[in-house]
Amino acid sequence: MATVSERQPVGRPRVRPPSALFQRIEVMAKRRGVRLDELAARAGVGRATLYQLNDPKVSTAKAIADALGVTVDRLISPPRSGRRSGA
Repeated sequence: MATVSERQPVGRPRVRPPSALFQRIEVMAKRRGVRLDELAARAGVGRATLYQLNDPKVSTAKAIADALGVTVDRLISPPRSGRRSGA
């Protein structure tokens, strides 16, 4: 049985922190002056899909990368030290 501290408050869904991939997408979009809802529409994905991305299908990653004007490699690879994300 869960203790009181382990229980979720009633009526409040558990919210996962944004993935590292989503954070990179958010930075890239912001640097390009693109809102996330615009990016989702350009990529043909739902806005919620962007927020929940963790390990996307290749086709989804390609669509988002194309909408941002970057390669899939740039989209999914963590930035190397000394290089800004989305540069």
